[in-house]
Amino acid sequence: MTEYPGLDSVPLPLLGVMLAAGFFLLAMAGNAAHRRFGGKADGNSSEEEQVLSTSHLLLALLLGFTFSMALGRYDSRRALVVQESNDIGTAWLRAGLYDGDAAKALQGKLAQYARTRVGGRDTEPGAQQDVRKTGAALRAEIWRLATATTAPERSTAQAASLVAAVNAVLDTGAEREAMIDARVPQRVLVLLIVYSAVSAFMLGYVLAASGSRHRVASVVLFALLSMTITLILDLDRPQGGYIRVSQQPMIDLVADIGRPDAATTAPGAAPAMPG
Repeated sequence: MTEYPGLDSVPLPLLGVMLAAGFFLLAMAGNAAHRRFGGKADGNSSEEEQVLSTSHLLLALLLGFTFSMALGRYDSRRALVVQESNDIGTAWLRAGLYDGDAAKALQGKLAQYARTRVGGRDTEPGAQQDVRKTGAALRAEIWRLATATTAPERSTAQAASLVAAVNAVLDTGAEREAMIDARVPQRVLVLLIVYSAVSAFMLGYVLAASGSRHRVASVVLFALLSMTITLILDLDRPQGGYIRVSQQPMIDLVADIGRPDAATTAPGAAPAMPG
C-alpha cells in the first residue's frame, strides 16, 4: 500500500492554514528582498510583471493538471464501487440457480464479502492491511466454492456463466484495491507546493517594485490557492480525506441480498450475460 508519510501525517485543515500562512510570509519576504536588493520602487516594473504573469500562468496549468489527475482517480474509485456491487450481485444471483450446499455456501460468502467491502474505511494503516488480508482470504474461498458448485457440470453454459461472474468479482476487487493506491505522485504534489511558494515570493517582489503591497488582495489570493491545493490533497486521500467515495451501491446490495425474498426482488434479478 502506497503511503505519503510527509503529507498524510498533517491534517488537511491545518495543512491549508499552514500553506496560506507560508505563502503570505514568502510574499513579505519577496517584498523585503526587493527593498534590500532591487533598488527603489519607481512604479516601472514591466519586466518583473511579465515574469510574474508567466510564473502564475505555469502555476495555473500545474494546478489544473494536478486537479484533473486527482479528480480522475476519484471518479475511477467511484465507478469501481458501482461495478463491484453489480458484479457481486450478479454472482450471487447466478449461484442461486444451483442446488446444493456448495451453492448456498457460495452465496453466503459473497454476502459476507459484500459486507467487508462496505466497511474497511479505517484510516489506520494496520486496519487497512487487515481489511485487505480479509478480502484476499474471502476471494480465495469464493473461488473454491465456485469450483465446487460447478464441479458436477463444469462444461455447461450455466457453469461458464457462474465462473465468469465470480471471476469478475475477483478481478474488480483487486482492481479496486489497486486504485486506492493509485494516487497522485508525491513529487508532483511537492512540485506544486514549491512552485506556489516561489510564485508567492515573486508576487511580493513585484508588488514592492511597483511601490504597493495589496495585502488584503494577497491574503485572499493565498487563501484561494491554499484551498485549491488542499482540495487536491483531499481528493487524493481515499482513506483519510473528507471527500469520500459513496458506498451506497454496496450498502444497497448488502440490504437486498440479506432479504429472505432477495432472489426474486433484488435489482437485476435476471442473470446477466457474461461480459
